[in-house]
Amino acid sequence: MPQTFRDAKWYRSMLYVPGNKLDWVLKAPKYGADALVFDLEDAVAVTEKPGAREVVATAIKELRTGSFGRFVRLNGWRTGFLLDDLNAIVIDGLDGVTLPKTEDPEDIAALDLVLGELEKSRGLPVGRIEIIPGAETAVAMYRLYDICMASQRVKRAGVACGPTPGGDGARSLGINDATEEGIYFGAYSVLQARAAGIVHVEASMTGQLDLGSVRRINERSKRMGATWASAIHPSHIPVINEIYSPSQSEVDEAREIVSAFAEAVTRGEAAVRYKSMLIDYASIRAAMGMLKRAQAAGISVGDIPTIEVPAY
Repeated sequence: MPQTFRDAKWYRSMLYVPGNKLDWVLKAPKYGADALVFDLEDAVAVTEKPGAREVVATAIKELRTGSFGRFVRLNGWRTGFLLDDLNAIVIDGLDGVTLPKTEDPEDIAALDLVLGELEKSRGLPVGRIEIIPGAETAVAMYRLYDICMASQRVKRAGVACGPTPGGDGARSLGINDATEEGIYFGAYSVLQARAAGIVHVEASMTGQLDLGSVRRINERSKRMGATWASAIHPSHIPVINEIYSPSQSEVDEAREIVSAFAEAVTRGEAAVRYKSMLIDYASIRAAMGMLKRAQAAGISVGDIPTIEVPAY
């Protein structure tokens, strides 16, 4: 079966906001994240979860016209909270949900079915709400490909540099506070996600407030295949947006490559020298991808020649 990829809106950054604090939730857009994640899980005490559902539903309604994405981190299956979460927050304006503690493909398949029923009963477009699986145990990380394949709603997955040190995933793997060692698990995560057709691979999340550390972790994650990152503090967002946006020099080079190749095509050539490189259709696919990401980030790319590129 040939490789295919799932198209989805590109978000450079996602900011987690406790779902029980309405004032925090309503002011969160000002920090500039491409998407917000209203948290009903770890950031909310058990006794406050019913009230948090009401807060999140109110926030989705009030913020539904914003250009940013609106996601909700649910409580996982087997907690007794998930169905109540969904019943409260599956409304117009919701773009996606994250499912923590995903263990196997059946978790995703079941969530897909419930979302579909709620969408139909509430007059929402069926299949539009995304699912982001949270693979936080060794078995889930091992089965990430199958988890991603369980639903076409899954469009973002993986952790490029491995689990967060000290988090549930690291504890499950037995590496606890290790930092460098997690990169091996991250590489396997990227492989599985990309094999499943997932373009948008997440970076390793950090709880560090030191912005130098945030930059180093995300730059390394990007080199390992990440296209976006989550944050738990607003100060991280400018750094994350910068790292996952194409630079002006990258945009200029991509545009020049496309222009040079377009001229070659008019001469009946499918390979041409550009500076010190020999470029062909593979180069054009990469350059066009760069320009598409730049446009998604609001960067002007100038005039781009139209080229018919053979499918991969």
